[in-house]
Amino acid sequence: MSGYKPQYVFTFKAKRRKRPNQRYNGILRSHRFYISYFSLLNSQDPIEVTSNKINEPKIEFPIRFMETLLRFAKDLGGKVLEVQRVKPPKSESHYEKPFVLLPNELAFRRHLLFALTASTYRKPGKLNTLKNLILNLNANFLNVLSSIALDRYFQFKNASNPSLYWYMYRVGRAIKVLYNLDR
Repeated sequence: MSGYKPQYVFTFKAKRRKRPNQRYNGILRSHRFYISYFSLLNSQDPIEVTSNKINEPKIEFPIRFMETLLRFAKDLGGKVLEVQRVKPPKSESHYEKPFVLLPNELAFRRHLLFALTASTYRKPGKLNTLKNLILNLNANFLNVLSSIALDRYFQFKNASNPSLYWYMYRVGRAIKVLYNLDR
């Protein structure tokens, strides 16, 4: 029992938009990207668990700035295990789907909070300031904020509430207001 410790993996997936967004070209016109975090034991294969449709993600929400999220994961000590090329159904475009292993729970919580807050921005101008803030955030405060986001996800996911992501993004917006990053 002592040899088993949880591991945290995240990946991206594209979901079809209800109607095309004319502001974008390529796959972003017809699809929106989501980040999915999974927790598993160190004896499980991360790629098999995340690729399997039976396994539910620990948390999942729409994101922006995929490359920035990947760089931040590498700053936390994460490793890209594999990159698959995926072609969504009814689409001419492909996208790369990385499987990233985070080193520990603290890195998972930091990345989760960074992804939630970064997704509330429209432009990437203040993401470097946000990155430095999240890296230096107190672990206890980080635990509280990420637990609120996880609790809101589970609370509203089961109720199939259409405003599920809005409630989760409120945690990211609170960080922006608390640290004056919303100006």
